Amino acid sequence: MNANEEYKENGFDLLRYAAALSVMMLHYSSYSMILSKSPTLKAAAFMDGARRFTLLFPGVVILFAISGFLVSASFERAKTRNTFFLKRARRVYPELWICTLINLAVLCVLVPERLDHSIVVWLVMQFFGIANTPVCLKTLPTGSANGALWTVFTEVQLYLVLGFIYPFLKKMKNSHWAAFLSALAALNLACAAVARDGSGMAAKVIERLFIPYALWFFIGVFCFQRRQKILPVLKKAFLPMLIVYLIAGAADIQFPGYYTNIVTSVMIPFLAIGGAYCLPKIRLKPDFSYGMFLYHWIILNIITLFDLMDRLPWYAGLSLFIVGTVTAAVVSWAVCGRCGRVWRKCRARH
Repeated sequence: MNANEEYKENGFDLLRYAAALSVMMLHYSSYSMILSKSPTLKAAAFMDGARRFTLLFPGVVILFAISGFLVSASFERAKTRNTFFLKRARRVYPELWICTLINLAVLCVLVPERLDHSIVVWLVMQFFGIANTPVCLKTLPTGSANGALWTVFTEVQLYLVLGFIYPFLKKMKNSHWAAFLSALAALNLACAAVARDGSGMAAKVIERLFIPYALWFFIGVFCFQRRQKILPVLKKAFLPMLIVYLIAGAADIQFPGYYTNIVTSVMIPFLAIGGAYCLPKIRLKPDFSYGMFLYHWIILNIITLFDLMDRLPWYAGLSLFIVGTVTAAVVSWAVCGRCGRVWRKCRARH
């Protein structure tokens, strides 16, 4: 088996869905524990267990690491830097714009009395993928119009950075990579120290910048750059690394770090990429995982606005959340795909 064939033998499609589901479960379990007025013992135990598991294997970290690995491959396939940027924009923005319009329609139907002129600013910022919740919507039970979208703008920033520095990264030696990733780890820790109390302008700026999250992404880039040597090592070391990671988690030591502790920030990206090459090659096309990420907060807002976490049995509310999110993701993909085909036909005619 040659290097290119071996590179394609992976389970990234499965891992993407698992990571998207992890993000969904983290948000649902967290708000269920906060907003449910009288949860049953089974419901409380399940939600607490789900939240602990998703914090142990954070979907956002996994998604950023996968993105760094796969987007590096995309850059190498692109003929020019502009082609790479255009492909990334086509992947990110059309579904985001459709999601924004659907979210606006849902808000106009469910909470029209809360909307004011600040919604216009929100729409403009959403157009560029900048996460923002207008003051008029901060009174939603979740406190956000779509609280998961901060990662979209962060990804866009990382794509831009990668597009300009990738030629330099390809020339870096292992020692340079070690210094680069160590610097990113130090920046993650520095951001955690600056934003420790979570308030103030510095904390808000850091939250929206790519800097504290870059470590996860560029570990993925590093693994792609050194794939021929590092992938066999990661495959063999996956189980021992997982055991070490679980032991570190069970030790309940409070390691520092931004968003998650530094041990998780370093180990999970390597575990994710090594794990992808331990999984069977199963292709799941089309890919609805991005839509799941975009729409789950909208479904969560609907559920909390109607107080369905208390009105329905806990498993029914959770099932509604998952089914509703997947359905919205599938519909969004179908609409986006159709619009793309129409656009290409129109472009071909002219």
